[in-house]
Amino acid sequence: MNRSLFLTPLIVSTAIASPRIESDSITTRHDMQLLRDAGAIESAVLTWPWPMGRNAFGESQLDERTYQDGQNRLLSIYRSESELGYRPTETSLSIASDKLPFRSFGHQPREQFEASISQAWLSEWFAGNISIAYADNPLDGDDLRFDGSYLAVALGNWSLALDQVDRWWGPGWDGSLILSNNARPAPAVSLTRISPDAWKTKWLNWIGPWTFTTFMGQLDNEEPLRERPNPDAGKEGEPETILIPWGSDALLFGMRIDFTPFGWKNLDIGLSRTAQWAGEGRPKDWSTFKKLLLGEDNAVNGINSENEPGNQLAGVDYRLRIPGFKIAQYAQLIGEDEDGFLPDANMLLAGIEAWGELESQNATWRAYFEWADTRAGYLRRDPESHPNRDFNTAYNHHIYKSGYRRKGKAIGHAMDGDGIMRSIGGFIVKENGDLWGAKYRNYSLNRDGAGPNSVTIAPKEGQSLELFFELDFSDSPILNFQFSNLRTSGGIHYIDEDNLATGENESDFGGHLTVITSF
Repeated sequence: MNRSLFLTPLIVSTAIASPRIESDSITTRHDMQLLRDAGAIESAVLTWPWPMGRNAFGESQLDERTYQDGQNRLLSIYRSESELGYRPTETSLSIASDKLPFRSFGHQPREQFEASISQAWLSEWFAGNISIAYADNPLDGDDLRFDGSYLAVALGNWSLALDQVDRWWGPGWDGSLILSNNARPAPAVSLTRISPDAWKTKWLNWIGPWTFTTFMGQLDNEEPLRERPNPDAGKEGEPETILIPWGSDALLFGMRIDFTPFGWKNLDIGLSRTAQWAGEGRPKDWSTFKKLLLGEDNAVNGINSENEPGNQLAGVDYRLRIPGFKIAQYAQLIGEDEDGFLPDANMLLAGIEAWGELESQNATWRAYFEWADTRAGYLRRDPESHPNRDFNTAYNHHIYKSGYRRKGKAIGHAMDGDGIMRSIGGFIVKENGDLWGAKYRNYSLNRDGAGPNSVTIAPKEGQSLELFFELDFSDSPILNFQFSNLRTSGGIHYIDEDNLATGENESDFGGHLTVITSF
């Protein structure tokens, strides 16, 4: 786990550091969710990075000893990372086969070979992490990367940061329709509320504990050349039109709030919104951004392709614990358009999860079933007047031809648009924090075989089986050598796919391994 830091509010005269939870550890998310369901964490656990904040784990005495193990692991992280000064320098090395299953919550390498070194530090007002990585022969051409780096400053109960970190929004274990760790993170300016304290006023305290985050990032996408009016037309020798990469290097804006309304501790709700806007040859002033915030980006009221603010996605998700049972149901609805100030042309994700104890093994377990459809055809506000809001809509746009993607990868769900996926998975976490799990997927990709898609041009149907693990060898002797911090994650997989256009079958067996240590 990348144990990077946010700064929490100043309490009296002391700056209290707050570790934040990244989206790269299934074990840590499982521990957090257990504590949330047991009442030891008071705010929703739906957004990553997740700042712990002061007293984030409360003082609850959990009945189950195995739950206490998870609480102790999180408190250990919090205490060690709250000390002022430099953290131990961390190094990681990853190797992988040439084809991996779809990226999901947790850590999977993006390339066949990756190596990185990072250094984090904390002062009374600032926190930072410099991460430098090398990738061999990467698909996007960026062999030198700074993913995972950030510099944050405390502003009361807020953290203002320059960062380039993975973000995961929503309750899904196998995917998020709006923002996941599938695409590489964009460099951004972000603002995040740290402590989730509820409003004191009677008019707003019904919202309950709440968190908020927003960011503005740089996508670095290259758009194809397109013919546009020449601003110098009429001058001697100047043509009427010119070719420009219209929309290249667009910005990505996002904001999200999580809350637990009316004191209903079994219900967590998240509201999300993202937008591509600006870029080469596109309007990028405050007036344009104001229209974007107000949703004035449809072809009405004088809005056309020349002044349209951008490409927006928005929606809602929730996680509902079933009272009296260790079962929860969750869902995410994300619209590719807007109609009547509500999301339209929606994608849908839904799942159910259960958890419990294995007393004989001093372990906890979790299992889930998740279903996702990235065809923008659910809950359409006016399907008769907008018959094309269906296939070839999700993650695509008429201005930003690269779509809702960064460097060729979907920013939302890893299967990209027009896909459907059914996933069933489960894992156990032992007393020492080691995790062992398995996952099966059945899916259909780019179902109509038309439109841009970053995964496949032809329609495909397939299935995959994955066995995965997260192990911690810290303070354990290996070959008579004592490591102060040594962690590994990895897995093996089998993939079988049918190309529906050619009738060909393709199968693949492979795996990946990441080793992280510090000194």
